[in-house]
Amino acid sequence: MARGYLIGEGYRDRIDRTITRVDGLVDGSAATQIPTRLQELGGSSQKVFRICTFTGSWAINGDKSVTFKGVTTTPNTVSAVNLVCGLNPGTVTCDVSIAKDGTAWYLVQPNLTQLPGYSGSGTQVMAIISGNLQFIGTTAC
Repeated sequence: MARGYLIGEGYRDRIDRTITRVDGLVDGSAATQIPTRLQELGGSSQKVFRICTFTGSWAINGDKSVTFKGVTTTPNTVSAVNLVCGLNPGTVTCDVSIAKDGTAWYLVQPNLTQLPGYSGSGTQVMAIISGNLQFIGTTAC
């Protein structure tokens, strides 16, 4: 009776040789892991998105030193670039989200509720006044 194979006979012979070679290895002498693409990349656990705080004004295209929120050990600050909008929350500490692209950090989004003119009630419009984002109540219009 003819043998039926789902794989070619040459491939079957290579599998048999590999099994024989592995069976002849001393226990513990073979590889303990299979390399993967993730291992080749180094698997960096460096964060690329952070929540931070800043005070004072932050002009568009300007750099600002921001502090990682909830991190008290140093280093806990980085310099980030604002490509989004001018910000001037005054003396209030403002929360922002930043993201890393390559080696540089960039502003992603400020906490809009901490900007001047914001109110949890009523209706406001967002405006840019003197280059800074802020809210204006519609009753003032």
